[in-house]
Amino acid sequence: MRYYDEIYSETIPFKLIKYILLLEGSIGVVFLVLYIMQLTGNLGIEDELPQWYFLIMAAIMLAVAVFLTNFRKLKIGITSDSLRASFGFIKFEVPLSSVSKVYTDEKSSLKYGGWGIRGRKYKEGWVLAYTTIGYKRVVLKLEGHKYKRFVFSTAHPEEMVNVVNQHLR
Repeated sequence: MRYYDEIYSETIPFKLIKYILLLEGSIGVVFLVLYIMQLTGNLGIEDELPQWYFLIMAAIMLAVAVFLTNFRKLKIGITSDSLRASFGFIKFEVPLSSVSKVYTDEKSSLKYGGWGIRGRKYKEGWVLAYTTIGYKRVVLKLEGHKYKRFVFSTAHPEEMVNVVNQHLR
């Protein structure tokens, strides 16, 4: 979602989720086929499972695949007073007034626990990370906030750092 007063906006695709969706959807379809085979008597399992088992498993797998479609893109937006990040329907907003420092991070996303949305406690406090594969990260050091650092992936880290530094108070 684009806000009317955005200074900078960026959408970053999360490519790994496409493969996860394909796998999850395929497993759901396999369970659906097994359910149909069981109904028609072509499954050939000695100890038959209840008829509803494969149907429930198919429904769960397909529901998870639909749920995960929300996490295909990371959206970053900067207004004159805040930075907004959203991974699907999970959003995080931080006022620029609580940012004390901004810098790029060259280390691996594995430092933050992997890709996606990650919260992790370090010595200095909680760190929230919105990361994707193949993109560099920007770190916002926060003051007076639950999280001491907010880390997010971006395609243009230097430009992002410059925009945030221009609007720090």
